[in-house]
Amino acid sequence: MDKNGYRPIFIIIDQLIDSANPLRAEYLRGYHRGIEAQVYGVSDELQEEHRILIDYSIGGSGDSYIDSYARGYHDGYEGKTPERPPLFSESLNIASIV
Repeated sequence: MDKNGYRPIFIIIDQLIDSANPLRAEYLRGYHRGIEAQVYGVSDELQEEHRILIDYSIGGSGDSYIDSYARGYHDGYEGKTPERPPLFSESLNIASIV
């Protein structure tokens, strides 16, 4: 697919971000950025950031939002299918309903 062929995918991802919970939105932002890095390449100035995001994609940054973004970045960069959203929102506290 040429670089212009990704535009519809980016539009869909942006729409998903608008309706996602915060952690899912970070994953999708990272996924979008990872696809861009794969398609357009990683500039010399961004090599360190790229390495850090790939390292954090398995967790360990100490921040769940950064880890989620990094996991999305890794998946997008590797051309993987995006993770499915959780069945329930992370903020749903079932105990408070009962």
